[in-house]
Amino acid sequence: MAQKEYDTYVLTDLDAVPDERQNVEIIIRDLNPEDRRTKYRSFFAKANVSKDKSKYSDVLWIRLGRGQLQDEPWSIEVLEEVNKFA
Repeated sequence: MAQKEYDTYVLTDLDAVPDERQNVEIIIRDLNPEDRRTKYRSFFAKANVSKDKSKYSDVLWIRLGRGQLQDEPWSIEVLEEVNKFA
């Protein structure tokens, strides 16, 4: 399976974010969806996240509050999509 890429915004100080987060609810955008018409679709997901870019199979790009892209990606494992409006 091809490696998926996502991005998310971190609105706090990046150093305050824990290194390993298990089963966290996070808003992410799918940067390379199967259907190109849904590119940049944001959704809530339960995921495991790590600052170690090789821990999980998919890539998570981190953006700060004003959209500044960080140099190094993190890794992510999306466990499930969460419907907050159901």
